[in-house]
Amino acid sequence: MKIKLLVVISLMVVMSAAMVAPVMAAETGTSTITGNPGAAIDITVTGSISNWALVAGVTNTNSAAVKLITSSNKVGWTVSVKDALDGSKDSGTAGKMANWTGSVYESDSLAASLHVTGETVSGKTTGGVERTLSDSDQTIETGLAEVSSQSMDITIGQNVAYTDPILPSPNVYRIIVTFTGSVA
Repeated sequence: MKIKLLVVISLMVVMSAAMVAPVMAAETGTSTITGNPGAAIDITVTGSISNWALVAGVTNTNSAAVKLITSSNKVGWTVSVKDALDGSKDSGTAGKMANWTGSVYESDSLAASLHVTGETVSGKTTGGVERTLSDSDQTIETGLAEVSSQSMDITIGQNVAYTDPILPSPNVYRIIVTFTGSVA
């Protein structure tokens, strides 16, 4: 019985010591994270004008076919347009619809340059100024606010003179307008 009592007392001492032992807290640390996004712009241009029935003696306009969709997190963003003189397009035809054979440009073009106008969106953009297309950037939109997927109609205008020749089939007058978005 003495051994049993001694074993029981020993177990009680060990269990008491385990319950009294201090609880160790886990070590903690912190990390501070800061950041600020950089200025960004994203533009998408949709639509085109195919087989445009140009009329001589008037300014032909289309404000429904081409749309500009812009997202930017910086006030003061801009979108510009230019004739990038793609492919074999002659620099003497900069800004003008040129004779396209279906595979290359010929050196003749319409007499007048193409005009491009951006849309004014109240409180968000200043557009509405008609720009004569050239091989240099011409601003058609300026952002007054941050925007997300802001859709704007682009008006395309082309004067056609009675002296502008009708091209033989399959040739057409063609130009590719390059849009460039930028943030300052």
